[in-house]
Amino acid sequence: MGVVKFKTSGKAIPLIPLSDCNDFIFENDELAFIPGQLREIADLHNYGMTVLEIAELERRTEKEILLALIELAYQEKITRPLAFLPEGYSGISNERYLI
Repeated sequence: MGVVKFKTSGKAIPLIPLSDCNDFIFENDELAFIPGQLREIADLHNYGMTVLEIAELERRTEKEILLALIELAYQEKITRPLAFLPEGYSGISNERYLI
């Protein structure tokens, strides 16, 4: 049975034996992007498009776009917050979260 290597910031690389007992996430998602696509996703987000709109335009899943935006946020390539309410949205109240 093989092993899975993980990219870590430490000196030791943990190896997890492949088995039916392990849970893998994102195995059905495409997490590679063609050249320029991440820049395009960042630009669309910064110009005000929603995750759903970007997903439809880029022909990717919403999860893939959200994960790309998280990576872009770590790279400081997006200027608009990830968590925001679109203009005119009044579906929830933030009153209960005020301290």
